[in-house]
Amino acid sequence: MQIVKATPNSKEIERICGREVAPSREIYNKVVDILADIKKGGYAKAVEYAQKFDGLERKNIRVSAREIAKSAAKCPADLQKALKQAIKNVRDFHQNQMEESWLMEGKDGVVLGQRIRPMKRVGLYVPGGAGIYPSTVIMNAVPALVAGVQDIVVVTPIKGEINRAVAFVLQQLGITEVYHIGGAQAIGLLAYGAKDAKGKTIVERVDKIVGPGNVFAAVAKKEVFGVVDIDMVAGPSEVLVMADKTADPDFVAADLLSQAEHGSGFEAAICITDDMETAQMISACVDVQVENSPKKELLQKVLDNFGRILVVKDWFDGVAIANKIAPEHLEVMTDEAESMAAQIENAGAVFIGHWSSEPVGDYFAGPNHVLPTNGTGRFFSPLGVYDFLKRMSIIRYSEKAIKKNAKAIAAVAMEEGFYHHAQAVLKRL
Repeated sequence: MQIVKATPNSKEIERICGREVAPSREIYNKVVDILADIKKGGYAKAVEYAQKFDGLERKNIRVSAREIAKSAAKCPADLQKALKQAIKNVRDFHQNQMEESWLMEGKDGVVLGQRIRPMKRVGLYVPGGAGIYPSTVIMNAVPALVAGVQDIVVVTPIKGEINRAVAFVLQQLGITEVYHIGGAQAIGLLAYGAKDAKGKTIVERVDKIVGPGNVFAAVAKKEVFGVVDIDMVAGPSEVLVMADKTADPDFVAADLLSQAEHGSGFEAAICITDDMETAQMISACVDVQVENSPKKELLQKVLDNFGRILVVKDWFDGVAIANKIAPEHLEVMTDEAESMAAQIENAGAVFIGHWSSEPVGDYFAGPNHVLPTNGTGRFFSPLGVYDFLKRMSIIRYSEKAIKKNAKAIAAVAMEEGFYHHAQAVLKRL
């Protein structure tokens, strides 16, 4: 693994921060065409695309409760136990994020406030082509359920029958509306809904789409934003480990490779250290683990592109670089881990101490693993209950209050050139 001496303004940091996977014009045009077809062609067109791209071998994309139950029954007992505990942990954590409506009373009988309501219907994209992701179902569905969302709709491309772990989680969470469809066509189905040839609604449109997907799904989510809400357009995964001489180099190497194995080749596995000897030991451990990995070629591609051990002169530069990169996952394995973690301003999730390995957050601890990538931790937050809540402003003016303030309101309206805005309040005098 390459070792580079770095400062916050070095070219290597700029290169890492500029990491992105821009879709080709060909992919973008295909996505736009697919979305237009789904919007116009309805359910029949969705079935056609699912047959062409998602392995559907029938004329109905709905996955039946019987199919889900049959597959869920194959989930081993030890895996069931682990998934149940993960669901509990995630639910317990997210219940702390609930918001409450509130009112405030002012002078002259004025009442102002905010009313909190959950979204009614949410679509969840679960990848199914390159991997199996029951954790995706948990992390996206549980906060929606805690928020009070009534309907959760799952779309997923399926190889053969629905995966046993995914099916088991669906059962545990009470999710019954599942469709065998993926890619841009699945996003179009969720965003526009679908009717049959007679105009009958088969799939009702959703209010928001969440969940990761391939490049076609990601571009499609971006395109339908505004028609529906979306969580975020996620980029390749990334981890940044801050390690000093107290860190176990084998631990650091393992955690770096945990993100490198995702497979696109654009993942980032970055280590920052203030000690050259530590850097060399970590590099050696990475080399050994890669050499013994069944994913050797895949890992090497990632490490060649965006795998770096950055050696800094001090931790002031180290913290500055970490905040500039704003990684999805940030681990702090240093002697003063708590105080250093407190200096981190930009990251999706911060893992503190030598025992807080990144996969603990991916699968089990409770905080959400849907996190901002590509430096968007500067302004985005992890997925949470708040993403499934709507806030409505409440305004109640009394007769006394409107008569007292009408002229002031009208003056502002007239300054902006809105005559009838002014008249609407002045007529109440």
